[in-house]
Amino acid sequence: MLAQTAERVSDPGLFSQPMAIGSARHEALLQNELPGADLLLEPVGRNSAPAIAAAALRADADELLLVLPADHHITDVQAFLEAVRAARPAAEGGQIVTFGIEPDYPATGYGYIEADKADGPVRRVLRFVEKPNLETAEAYLKAGRFYWNAGIFFFRSETMRAALADHAPDILQAVESALSVDGMLDRARFSSCRSDSIDYAVMEHSKNVVVRPVDMGWSDVGDYRSLHALKTEASLPDRNCTEGLVALSQSQGIIAETTGPRIAVHGMDNCVVVATRDAVLVSALDDAANIKTAVDAAQMAWKSVLTEDQRQALGRWLYDSVLPSWADRAVDHSSGGFVEGLELSGKPLTHHDRRARIAPRQLFSFARAKRFGWNPEGRSDQIIDIAFDFLMTKARTPKGGWAHSFDPEGQINDPRRDLYDHAFVALAATELGASGDARGERLADEVFQTIDEVFLDSTHGGWANPDPVHGRKLANPHMHLLEASLAHYELTSSARSLDRIATIVALFEGKMFDPASSAVLEEFDAAWGRLSGVPVRIEPGHCYEWAFLLQEVERVTGRDTASWARRLIGFAEANGLQSGLVLDQLGDVTPTFRLWPQLERLRVLSRMSDHRVDLTAFYERIEALYLGHLQAFTWVDKLSEDLQPIARFAPASMLYHFMTGIAPFAHSPSMLARNKG
Repeated sequence: MLAQTAERVSDPGLFSQPMAIGSARHEALLQNELPGADLLLEPVGRNSAPAIAAAALRADADELLLVLPADHHITDVQAFLEAVRAARPAAEGGQIVTFGIEPDYPATGYGYIEADKADGPVRRVLRFVEKPNLETAEAYLKAGRFYWNAGIFFFRSETMRAALADHAPDILQAVESALSVDGMLDRARFSSCRSDSIDYAVMEHSKNVVVRPVDMGWSDVGDYRSLHALKTEASLPDRNCTEGLVALSQSQGIIAETTGPRIAVHGMDNCVVVATRDAVLVSALDDAANIKTAVDAAQMAWKSVLTEDQRQALGRWLYDSVLPSWADRAVDHSSGGFVEGLELSGKPLTHHDRRARIAPRQLFSFARAKRFGWNPEGRSDQIIDIAFDFLMTKARTPKGGWAHSFDPEGQINDPRRDLYDHAFVALAATELGASGDARGERLADEVFQTIDEVFLDSTHGGWANPDPVHGRKLANPHMHLLEASLAHYELTSSARSLDRIATIVALFEGKMFDPASSAVLEEFDAAWGRLSGVPVRIEPGHCYEWAFLLQEVERVTGRDTASWARRLIGFAEANGLQSGLVLDQLGDVTPTFRLWPQLERLRVLSRMSDHRVDLTAFYERIEALYLGHLQAFTWVDKLSEDLQPIARFAPASMLYHFMTGIAPFAHSPSMLARNKG
């Protein structure tokens, strides 16, 4: 489709050399498919407004630019070219031309443009409207003045620059500062630009927007219905189209594709069946535009572990009790940081020292809560700002990086730099970036650079603390560095994060994993050798946590880690349980049971289709033993061998485990609001 788009504008009598705007990660693909194109590569995705701003700034002021999405299908290319010719005078005259597709059915998956009914090659745009429901779409079709928004734009470069200056000056300024003399985009500066579409940023506000109606056999191939229509235009009467190992019987109107298991469909009409290595989608063809809800649910399939009532109750506990109470009580405004925890009565521990992990874990937890929809009256934003400011000021050490612990006044009392702490700063910063806050990506770039420059052990591999006490290598900080690198790669497609993921997984396979037991070991000497004279330490909770992250490695990178994950889970299930709960540590120690290992077991087993554990009953046991004691917003953090509470307070660090371990099970804030309504 990329090549077809370029072919449509290849007539040298109408068009000059094309400019291709795309992700830097696709540079090789773009060069291969468009060898003659001028490439404008985005270091991070920022939606269409910054991309178009960059193109307008790269072009001469009076140059005409035709913006075309690279994934549209157009059957009548001549009609398209005639529409461009007809719209040219308007574009030359200082108007922004958009192209409206004459609708042939009441589509609910497209945005619409309402235009006046004046004659002429272009019509004045009255308004842009969002994707309507079916009843509204039918009314639009009858009115005769509504068009599908094709997302194709035509304008003078100077016109778009002026429109951006009027309606989105921050975007224009950010892109202008990021654009170098040679036309490259600086990553840090471009990351600071807010992400917005050209429709929201400019088109809906500008008064000089016109639409050129056109009937050109257009489709944005935005759902399986449109893909089916394209693939079966000249097919057999049964209207079936398949790809991969697919068998159909007594079925019509089927689109079936597989890159994973074989598919067999019998006695069904007008449906979609798509299979990959780890997921299968089945949908009615006519409703294929609305599959996002089902796909999102499949990606969070662990929700099925709990009943509907349990999910509602868990959501109320987390979003109506825990988060607001901790937002109120856990901030130490006098020191500018966060307390180490709350007493079980709810009183803040203001006179305790604070570990370095507390601030980034609060930043992570409330940034994730914001992503999940919890930000009443900006309360997540308030905690985010406090945590971010603390990390950017008091938490820093003169040597570079972040200190290890602080006194109750928020002053550094242990300036050593620890890999575990830095991994959590990286994870929190990445989560902040994923919430749409550009500060997060800038901080993530800084902390990853610090980790790779200050902590990297180029002699023995892996990362080591630069201010060591014992010179040992530890598996747990590497695990959280893997977690942060996975999140960062998903957010930014950073090649360095991808390399870091591969390095850590190789270290796990070759050094940290014990093939004799199928467990992950915790401590090593500086050269990754086994420690002599020291009891081997194994934590079942970390086996579950590593298993989950290795599954994430396979999902994100495609590297086959399934056998490692299964061996870790098998070991923990066989050796790490007592009284139906996960032990904190194996060996010659008194058995205790912290809350976080229980959540790690619940999280990873909920993603295993073949586990034989009654996870609903296991969650009920967690709820009964740990959650909602004394105060609804605190919890029991640790149990004794006879399952009696022995923790004196609820640690602030646990909010991270709630947002990763049980928030995916809970009803989201929006779902709770609908239920209350």
